[in-house]
Amino acid sequence: SAATFPDDQLPLEPQVTPGWAVSGTILTITGIIYALVGVRGKRLQTFFSTAFLAALGTTVLILYLMTPPVSHAVQGAFVIAAVCTGAALGGLALLFRDLTECLGCALGGFCLSMWLLTLRPGGLVGPDQSTGGKIVFIAAFTCAGLCLYFSRWTRTHGLVAGISFAGSTAAILGIDCFSRAGLREFWAYIWAVNGALFPEGVDSYPLTRGIRVELA
Repeated sequence: SAATFPDDQLPLEPQVTPGWAVSGTILTITGIIYALVGVRGKRLQTFFSTAFLAALGTTVLILYLMTPPVSHAVQGAFVIAAVCTGAALGGLALLFRDLTECLGCALGGFCLSMWLLTLRPGGLVGPDQSTGGKIVFIAAFTCAGLCLYFSRWTRTHGLVAGISFAGSTAAILGIDCFSRAGLREFWAYIWAVNGALFPEGVDSYPLTRGIRVELA
């Protein structure tokens, strides 16, 4: 097996680039709006729920396909791709609000699963577990959040909790783009979609003080 990467060289030192600055600003502003106002307006909630999920899916695909290092210009193109995809699908979702309103609960469940996974160095589902275990963990919480929508007894409370948690998560990730604590890199480590993103030999990821503050 690969040797453990030296602990004093982790976490990776994030850089504040133009792409990250734009991403951080967008995430912080939209996250706060979504968390505080989303549940009061169905159109706003539907748009942002779909947009965040679409941008998230685009980001995972980009991470899977990219080959580091990436220039600032390419980073900007990635940001445009994620934002435009989110905005386009968010706008399209407004035409089908009866079908897409439930995505607020699903997004909240996903964000809760990621919060739990980042509570332990290396991830709550540790390196000794298969990637499939992480997928099942995330899928289970996402589906559990989605299920809250389908009962009139839990729908309102599920939307309030899901939207608030998802919005605050987006805002914190936006802040992380400037604080350089490394939470977004921790997310990428947990997803394990591209081994080239981290140096060879990395089999864990530290939970630094900055990350703990952002999680709190």
